[in-house]
Parts: sequence; C-alpha cells; structure tokens
Amino acid sequence: MGNFKIALIGRTNVGKSTLFNRLTRTREALVFNKPGVTRDIRDKEISILGKKATVVDTPGMFDYSENENKSEFLDAITRKLIDVVKSANLVIFVIDGVTSVTTNDFEIARILRKNGKQVIIAINKSENKTTQLAYSDTIELGFEDIIQISAEHGIGIDELLETVDKYLPDKDDLSEITNPTLKETIKLAIVGRPNVGKSAMVNCILGENRRLVGNFAGLTRESFNSDFEINGRRLTIIDTPGLRRKAKISDLLERLSATNSWNSYKNADVVILMIDASSLASGKIEKQDLTLAANIIKEGKVLVIAFNKYDLTPYKLNEIPIFLKHNFTRSFSQLKEVPFLFVSALKNENVEKMLKMALSFYDKQKQKIKTSDLNNWLREINQNNLIQSLSTKFKMKYITQVKTAPPTFLIFTTNKESIREDYKRYITNHLKRCFQLTNIPVKVAFKDA
Repeated sequence: MGNFKIALIGRTNVGKSTLFNRLTRTREALVFNKPGVTRDIRDKEISILGKKATVVDTPGMFDYSENENKSEFLDAITRKLIDVVKSANLVIFVIDGVTSVTTNDFEIARILRKNGKQVIIAINKSENKTTQLAYSDTIELGFEDIIQISAEHGIGIDELLETVDKYLPDKDDLSEITNPTLKETIKLAIVGRPNVGKSAMVNCILGENRRLVGNFAGLTRESFNSDFEINGRRLTIIDTPGLRRKAKISDLLERLSATNSWNSYKNADVVILMIDASSLASGKIEKQDLTLAANIIKEGKVLVIAFNKYDLTPYKLNEIPIFLKHNFTRSFSQLKEVPFLFVSALKNENVEKMLKMALSFYDKQKQKIKTSDLNNWLREINQNNLIQSLSTKFKMKYITQVKTAPPTFLIFTTNKESIREDYKRYITNHLKRCFQLTNIPVKVAFKDA
C-alpha cells in the first residue's frame, strides 16, 4: 500500500464512510443514517493528482449512546483510533456541517494537536450552503485548512484533493497500481454465524489489531477487505458480519449487513466457513452451518471448513471426530469432499495450514485440462462396464472444458434426456478422481450431439 497514510477522523455519523467511498470510488464502506455503523479500520490505496496514498476509514469518536454500557467496546475503539492517529501522515478531520461544532469535536482537536498531526478540516453536509455558522465555529478548532464539502453529492471534493496534494510527497512511481501484469489477487472470504471468531482470525492472519473483537455477538456490521501476502501469493481477505437466520434479522441495518455478507462470499474465490468448535459438545451441527456450507458449494466456490476455538473442546488439534463429517455429509453429500480442520485464532494454531489448504484448492479450480486428455478419459469411461450397459440409452461422444473456477465441462452425447441424475453423478465423480479435482466443486453439463 502507499506509504503516505490519510486518516478520516471525526465523531460518529458525520459522513466519514461516505467520504471514504467517494475518495476510493467504491461502495466498500457501509453507509447508514445511524451513529456507530463503522466499527473497524478499513484502508484502500488511491491516486491523488498522480500521487499515491492510502486513505483510512475509522469508527467515530464518542457518541456511542447505544453502547454506553459496553465499556469493553468503547475502550477497544478508542485504542484503535489513537493508534490510527499516531500512524497517520495526514488527518482529514470531518465535521458535521448541520449540527456544527460540539464539545467532542474540541476534544478530538486536542488529541490531534497533542499528537502533532497535520490536519485538514472537512465540513461535510454543506450542499445547502447553510453551514456558515459551522464554518465560523470550526475556525476556533485552530487548524488552517478548512474545506466545505458534501461527500454524498461530490461537492468540494476537488478542492479537498487539491489541499491534500500540498501535503503529499513528490510523485511516486505508480507502476505498482497501474501495471496490468501484476500478479493476481485472490479473494478469500471468511464467513460464519455471529461470534465464531471471524474477526479474531482476520487479526491473526494480518498480524495486527485491525478488527474489533469481543465476547458479544454482532460487533461486525460491515464486510472488511485487506490485502496481505503468503508465500509470494497476494490475497484480499474479506471478513463478513455474522450470518443470522433470516427470521432473526429484524432491523434495516442488520438486513443491510446480512446482504453485504452474502454478496461478499458470492464474489470471493475461496471461502472459509468458520464454526465455533466449543459449541459441538452435544455432537450436533447447527442447521444454519449446514445450509451455509451447502449454499457455498452450490455457488461453485472452493470451501474450507475451520472449527475455531478447538482448545475449548476435548479434541486434539489434528484429529477431527468422525461424527462431524458424518453429520455434514448426511445433510449434503457433496460436503464429504470438503476439507475440515481445527484451528485457534487466538493461539495462531493451524492458521497457516488453513491458508495453504485454501490456496491449493484455488489452484486446482483454476487449472485448464487439455481437450486431448479429456477425450482420452472419455474413451476410457465409455469402456466402463456400467456405461457399456447403458450404451443403448445414450453414448458420450466428445468432451471439452468450457470454464474454470469452478471447472466446468460439456459432454456431447446422444439421447441426453435418458441420462439419469445418478448416472450424471457417477460420471462427474469419475472425472474428478481421474484429474485430481476432488475437494472442489466441478460442474458437468450434457448436450445432444
């Protein structure tokens, strides 16, 4: 990422996430008219007038009235914000132009001055030009650069960027951003029910306290993306809000979070489904976990199932109880090929193994098999006793691979309508075994020749 870090700092609900989306030209940050929606640090590299920098979205300071009894929550946010302020090269201090300056804004200004930060004040929500009072009050905060903007409508953004440009170092080489020959980035989504340890796993993988964690469910509201590398491979890790049953998703914000989560795993290359291993004492698998695993497979995604918090169970790290796989596969037969492993995000146990496993299956699903090799296989299976016995019903003539991720094959045959589903499963499984495509989704379609 760019070395020059620009942090968006301010109270809750002043429009920092809207400004982040505007500056990054994305919709990565969840925007909702309610204080405290953003709870984590998110960053993205951008180009400002030909210079690169990293812009950082942050939770709001203060005003967490809905969480006033959760001191652990508030303390964690405060610690993270102070760390961001200290590491930033420039702060864009976002003020609400409608409510004007508050005592909390003066406290934020004090913290910024104490840390010796370069500061630009952005008075947001200025689209109606009714913020002259806010502008006058803002002068009292003691910072020179004050820009009136509307992040939602794009007003004043060019002036803001021109002001930011004054603080940026000389133009950097942008080849890392613009070079189309850059190595691929693999999108890895971590999904699961609330409070299974997804954010703790992200922190473990990234080696830093990027995600807010605690002993109560629902801390994560937004999907979160961050880049990292392992063994020379570049990945984007996607942490998602906990997926609840639809009947339990009550308010609009929760529904937006859930939609965000579903879309994130659908856009991923590899999915890690995390399950709280400490909940397995009864030997029962939650129906929601089974449904989620089945849906991921049906979407054609590579899936690894990681039982987190194994240290809270009587099981050993590398000994998955047979009943776990049995309970999964009994509900959905395709899950019998999905890899299972125990992990501990807090103790960093089996985390690297989990990532290497996910990458190896990703590589499997990206491979392209030669058409000649496929048709050699087709000739061989046509001699199979079962297929021979069915030759009066249909005859497979030719096969080609039409897609990767997931590997998708098209077989040209006679009398396609006579191929029963159990025959199709047999042919697909035979193909997967022959070309070492087990553990990943494979699709085989049939077409009349």
